[in-house]
Amino acid sequence: MSDSPCLPACSYRRMARCGPGFPPHYVCGCSGGIPIGTVGEESSLLAETCGPCDIPPELSPVRRRCLFLVPVRLWEGGSLHTGFSCRWFYALKPESLPGEVWQVCLGCPHWFPRPENEADIPGMDAWIFRVLQAYREPEPVTVSSWKTRPVDVPSTWAESAMERIGRWMEVLFPDGGVTRRFRKGHDTR
Repeated sequence: MSDSPCLPACSYRRMARCGPGFPPHYVCGCSGGIPIGTVGEESSLLAETCGPCDIPPELSPVRRRCLFLVPVRLWEGGSLHTGFSCRWFYALKPESLPGEVWQVCLGCPHWFPRPENEADIPGMDAWIFRVLQAYREPEPVTVSSWKTRPVDVPSTWAESAMERIGRWMEVLFPDGGVTRRFRKGHDTR
């Protein structure tokens, strides 16, 4: 959809209606439907949002892009940032999404030709949502078993060695006297 002479056509820029009494507005399908401008109003906001986006040229049919490529726009630091992900590898979740297609597709063995019309790609909105969710959700907090330890577990290598030796002493000397003195760290001969 080309709404302004300075903006390239984009199949992910769509017109939506909120309801009766509200003017229609444009949404970005690659951002999960974030409103980006009001239809009929000054197009500077739309140009600010869509101008830096490189999704239309990157997905151009002449560039022979892959069917599995997922274009997304993430809201970061007060603006939408363009990125690309892959249906095969989106769960690997790199720290930031590559802004250019070649960074995603370089050397990939799963290339399959993308149709000329983006609307012909099945389930693209669902894939955009999956990728956005992967980047919006915080990383799960994991509790490392190395950080927490039971009270009776020795904390140093020396304590661990002394604990093992003490267990062997209990096996060798079942009376317990020698073992108690050894575990306390002193020898009372």
